[in-house]
Amino acid sequence: MNLFTHDRLHISVEEFKGQKYIKEIWIGILTTTLFRELINESLTIYKKYLPKLKQEDEQFLLLADVSKLELISDKDIEWLTDEVNPQYEGLGFTHQAVIIPAGFFAQESVQNYEGETPKGGFDTRLFGNSKEGLSWFFQA
Repeated sequence: MNLFTHDRLHISVEEFKGQKYIKEIWIGILTTTLFRELINESLTIYKKYLPKLKQEDEQFLLLADVSKLELISDKDIEWLTDEVNPQYEGLGFTHQAVIIPAGFFAQESVQNYEGETPKGGFDTRLFGNSKEGLSWFFQA
């Protein structure tokens, strides 16, 4: 089910082994302004749809495919870690599988994005492809 489409971001509800999850596909070069606008739009979408998709106390995955991302700043990665990930946790996401970019510059920035939120309820891990990320989550 498609939730949002922009030329730099596509958000959909997917299903694996009978369990739903959210998939984001990020594409191209993102300025700080555009990136933050798209993240804020996604948070609005998740506030609306996540309660309908997730059962209480159920683990829920956000799969962020940034393999086609060309450039993102370290400052934006820091903002994601410090400001956005706690919001994801508050919305009910428990895990995030990030599919690393192929491009060197974006890959260097994204490498700093792995770990848990301070409360420990939202765990982000990096993977080379979607299959690895899905396997990690669905075996957790």
